[in-house]
Amino acid sequence: MQIVIDADCLIAGVLAASGAASRLLDLWREGVFELIACPQLVGEVRKALRDSRISSRYGITPDEVDEFCKRLEEESIWLANPIDPPRMVPSDSGDDYLIQLAKESRADALVTRDHHFNGIVVRGLEILPPRAILPRLGV
Repeated sequence: MQIVIDADCLIAGVLAASGAASRLLDLWREGVFELIACPQLVGEVRKALRDSRISSRYGITPDEVDEFCKRLEEESIWLANPIDPPRMVPSDSGDDYLIQLAKESRADALVTRDHHFNGIVVRGLEILPPRAILPRLGV
């Protein structure tokens, strides 16, 4: 199975000791599914995790952030950023690239906790929260 995971879920997976997003990252590291990523996605993760409010609250160091982002770059199916993605997410055009990334890569699912995706239907793509994808991964 190939999955695109939005930045918010990746960040939550890094910061939370437990929970669906954290478990999803564990399953990726174990090779249960392939993660699809692009520079824009990893850039969002890096920027958020390096934000002083997050890094000080959760005690994450710049080296830990860089290590995680390097792992995303090296161990994911790495694609170029989608160019001029069509408008799909009515309340947040900044998320349109995620749907395009998933479509271009023929991902099985886009995993997000973002409510901006509620009600969006894309033929051939499931848009699910982390807790809903886990049973499909055998958890």
